[in-house]
Amino acid sequence: MGAAAVVMISFVAMEPVAYLAHRFVMHGRHRGARWHVSHHRPRRARFEDNDRYPFVLAALTILAIVAGTSSASLRVLAWAGAGVTLYGAAYLFVHDIYIHRRIARFTWRCRPLDAVREAHRIHHLWGGEPYGFLVPVVPAELWERARSVERDPLAPAPRRPPAPATAS
Repeated sequence: MGAAAVVMISFVAMEPVAYLAHRFVMHGRHRGARWHVSHHRPRRARFEDNDRYPFVLAALTILAIVAGTSSASLRVLAWAGAGVTLYGAAYLFVHDIYIHRRIARFTWRCRPLDAVREAHRIHHLWGGEPYGFLVPVVPAELWERARSVERDPLAPAPRRPPAPATAS
């Protein structure tokens, strides 16, 4: 199998892997849920505990790439790591920049990504399906139920006003 095929297969395979991790680790009865719960609360600081996940996953991917570049018999790991890295970059853009607008000046809109944003909003409303990140599958009854909800749980948390100055 060629390197490009391994990269592509790894990229595509990451969506079901991400789905399973999101459902059973981040929303399950696992220690990982403690980090992820911060993502479902209004953000009060620039970073949240959930931001640890990309660092941990990147470190594992780097180890795979290092192993793949250190040994010819493990070369496939380097290309698989490249696919996982591309998925991570796509996730960063779609989830953190486009959906959650973690770069406030980013205001670009794209209809297909708006559909992904709406699916993610449904996930944030009830903390259940859809668990997919880039290709979320939303049950029809959740689309209907979400139409009646006006509040946008993806909107940035309001900034706290500065503390009043104390007289010296």
